Amino acid sequence: MPILCLLLAIFVHVSLPVKAGGSSYLGISLGPTYIFFSTAAHFTALQLPVSLNYIKGGQEYQNYHADVLANDGIRTQSHGEWYIREGASLIPAPPDLHDINRAQAIFVDALRKIQEAASKALQRPVQIASVSVPQHFNDSSTHAVIEALKEVEPSYKQPWQVIKSVAATWLAYGLYTCEAFGLNHDTCDIDEDSHRVLIVEYRETYLQVFIAVVGAETCSIGARVRYGNLGENAILDAADHANREGRIQKILQTNDSDVAATIKKHYAKIENTLSDFLMERESTSDGPDWWDIFRAVVISGDASESGLQRLRSCVDDALGQHKDKMQDSIDPL
Repeated sequence: MPILCLLLAIFVHVSLPVKAGGSSYLGISLGPTYIFFSTAAHFTALQLPVSLNYIKGGQEYQNYHADVLANDGIRTQSHGEWYIREGASLIPAPPDLHDINRAQAIFVDALRKIQEAASKALQRPVQIASVSVPQHFNDSSTHAVIEALKEVEPSYKQPWQVIKSVAATWLAYGLYTCEAFGLNHDTCDIDEDSHRVLIVEYRETYLQVFIAVVGAETCSIGARVRYGNLGENAILDAADHANREGRIQKILQTNDSDVAATIKKHYAKIENTLSDFLMERESTSDGPDWWDIFRAVVISGDASESGLQRLRSCVDDALGQHKDKMQDSIDPL
């Protein structure tokens, strides 16, 4: 199952060799349905998605993710108390909607299962080195993952071993140097200048687009939009992921004119949505010309390999002359 760039932020900065007969270091990405893991520190995509190992999260795990996603921007915390946002008002939230102990237990179970699956697959012990969480996780959800990791992994040492997806992308692709953007080191100042990165995340249930503003030591979100109607399930509802890739390929290669028209419409809508997103950012930007500081494009997600390939074509077409900014390789070595 392909997913790009969300696992390897720790491997970029810390040398974690696999010792003969010893433990392997594990990078984990907590997706909304599937939990991905890898022990690699080097990926070369060659314009093709990278396949990683995964397990399916339990129903309670999936329900938790769905609840956090549905309440993104609605359920919020202020002065230690939880509220539900209704228009301009904040209404106290029922206690059962923000049970930190329940959340921690869910992630303890998930991390243990992925650790067991990885150890069984590799036939050796594994240690969890890094965990990537969805960008929309609030502080409470992220803290629950940190506490769960402390319980599961005795070698846990630093809070930054749990990191949000956009920061993981920034670190994994090394987007913190002038060289990473193909700029002349003598004339580029990575901290004084502005640098924009487009991140396109394609999942089963949604398409999400970010503009990140990055530097040598900083990564902030300049814009974020999620499109709930543009996930891959729009062309394959409620697919069993074990058979998903074959079913997606079969659908994409179909001779059924109605199905083909639906697929064409879906990806045309994605391309138009991306084009509109970029045009809006450009038209509302102040300061330097928007494209002058546009440095890189990264694609990620847990959609099928075929779907990510289709998405890449959409991104290329939406970018036009700027498609050469696509980052296709993770090579921290």
